[in-house]
Amino acid sequence: MTYFDTIIDTISERYELGQGTVTRLLSELLGLISNKNYGGFTGFLAAFQNNGLGDAVDSWVGDGDNAAITEGEVENAFGNDILTSLASKVGVGRETILPALAGMIPLVVNKLTPDGILPSEESLAATVANFNSASVPTPEPPSRPHQVRDPEPLEPADGSNNLLTWLLPLILLGILIVLGYWFCGKSSAPANVNTANTNANRTAVNANANTAAPVIESSFKLEAKDGKYVVTGVVHDQKTFDDIKAALDAQFGAANVDLSGLKIDAKAKQFPDGWWANFTKLLPNLKDWKTGVLAFAGNVITEANGLPSAAVDQIKSLFAGWKLPDVFGNAPDVERVLSELSLPDGSKLQAYPGGIEDELIKFIASDDYKNGTNDSLKDKWFNFDDLNFEFGTTNLTPASKRQLDNIVAILKAFPDAKIKVGGYTDKKGDDAANLKLSDGRAKAVQAALQKAGVGAQVPEAEGYGEQFATVDENADDKEREKDRKTAVRLLK
Repeated sequence: MTYFDTIIDTISERYELGQGTVTRLLSELLGLISNKNYGGFTGFLAAFQNNGLGDAVDSWVGDGDNAAITEGEVENAFGNDILTSLASKVGVGRETILPALAGMIPLVVNKLTPDGILPSEESLAATVANFNSASVPTPEPPSRPHQVRDPEPLEPADGSNNLLTWLLPLILLGILIVLGYWFCGKSSAPANVNTANTNANRTAVNANANTAAPVIESSFKLEAKDGKYVVTGVVHDQKTFDDIKAALDAQFGAANVDLSGLKIDAKAKQFPDGWWANFTKLLPNLKDWKTGVLAFAGNVITEANGLPSAAVDQIKSLFAGWKLPDVFGNAPDVERVLSELSLPDGSKLQAYPGGIEDELIKFIASDDYKNGTNDSLKDKWFNFDDLNFEFGTTNLTPASKRQLDNIVAILKAFPDAKIKVGGYTDKKGDDAANLKLSDGRAKAVQAALQKAGVGAQVPEAEGYGEQFATVDENADDKEREKDRKTAVRLLK
């Protein structure tokens, strides 16, 4: 029995599809999940998370019941090109694969994430390869182009065994010739098939399937011009477009609203949860607005001018936590700029002022460290500020290399210093899975430092899961972000 037999049986029975069709669909789905051009497994899950299905994805990866998804949600996450390619490869219509995919995806993701942790690229590739090799159907024998008559039976006579001995090689030779004719004939394309067009079409389908669809932020710009309202931007789906049109037509009058510049693109991320509800609450305060601009992109208000004062005050309340322009009185984000830090051995590194490197260097040189004990140091942690992992995995992102290299340089400059690595998660999800994930991440950092040649200075690594998390698990993701971290402390 293969790794995915139970899924094939379940989907075949539930959607009344042949097992061959379900097997092909599962093979194509696994290929999509492991396709690096689409971002691999993390990119696959992000397509659903960016469409408001973050909680559903968490349920698939976690140990509880898998949240169901609809055909429309699959369509929004995949987009037209991918669905068209999948249907073509499986050999059935989109209306057939959509419900099957909606039922299959939660089961497959759950199957691939035992213990709530995403597999490594190598492990996922091996799983997909094993499935494909185990599920290759046995080819049916080719249809014979000519009917071969069975030889007439020989009448028994004296010496018949000698005659059979003489004829047997000829019979076998004849069978081999016929078989050769069968297989040669099969490999030749019929004269009336346009192979050039067929190959071109296949190439086009493959190109569509292997080209990563660019991801863009949804955007919405409403510009008031002397009582006329021009809308531009891009939204994810027709429903969002229709909702915007209905609300603006009702507020300003259909004759005063121009939506010709608002486009629909399934590759655009959906606006964050709550955007539309908050915008509709804001609309009444824009009733007498005649001139100005209000623009959104993702979770940022990119432009706001000429708004009624009541609308400005309401935006501060409705969109608290969003990045707002300076007109709202919030301090602009200070851009972090790397600066050069010097180490005692003469080496230099690039780091952010006040970052983990800066703090570690200053603390190692301080009396608090020199005179400290393991007991006095145990609560003095330094958080990484530029080290991250791929979603749900222990795989460090490529961008983390700079900060890891800096920690290596610091340890080499202070050869007597030793550190412990700690991993932490927020409160959302299964406690045991969070503990295992945090421990795996702490040990992944330890392994990276060991590989860089400072292993003796990193003797300990431990995950604490959600033990020290402070933000409620029902808070939004941005608030919970501060509980998800990796840190180090010094040992004596």
